[in-house]
Amino acid sequence: MAGGDVGFFHASLDSLGDHGAAFLEPVFADAHGLIRALRNMPQPVIAAVEGAVAGFGISLMAACDLAIASQACQFSLAYCHIGTCPDGGSTWFLPRLIGLRKASELALLGEPFDAGAAERIGLVNRLVEPPALERTVAELATRLAQGSATAQAATKALLNASMEASLGQQLDAEQQAFIRCTGSADFAEGVTAFVEKRKPGFQ
Repeated sequence: MAGGDVGFFHASLDSLGDHGAAFLEPVFADAHGLIRALRNMPQPVIAAVEGAVAGFGISLMAACDLAIASQACQFSLAYCHIGTCPDGGSTWFLPRLIGLRKASELALLGEPFDAGAAERIGLVNRLVEPPALERTVAELATRLAQGSATAQAATKALLNASMEASLGQQLDAEQQAFIRCTGSADFAEGVTAFVEKRKPGFQ
């Protein structure tokens, strides 16, 4: 929820009234489609985070696999200040990323916090100086692009499923995914490169 979002809602108060569901359902459909796409795509997604990050911006960032933030960032899950609950999946992502107690604090109190706090609680992976953000994210993206797409997709799918699975279910899922990976060209290249003491050239 950025300032523009609040302005949108204020301008839409007459439409919300008795017709809130019909008015908001298309908005939610678009937003939720984006969140689902980020989680369901096999490729890892990096959030490059700068400026003020509030409301849905936090949900969007949390839906990514990695988050690299500028040290100048400011964060707030400020829904409580406009009389509504969080959206965009933040009530699902935040307890998993930072724990239920801290997620409750952010959602119920809506207090702003800085980039250092975001890193300490595990909301972002790394902080960088503002001028280095774009370069750092590009370097990380290049590093991921040079990895095994097969292994990354399997890893992301396993991590996504892990919070809903028992240990036994997760062990079974890991076994099946591992076996699938061993049938790939990436696996053959990876173990050959390891034996030959060279960097793998994944496709």
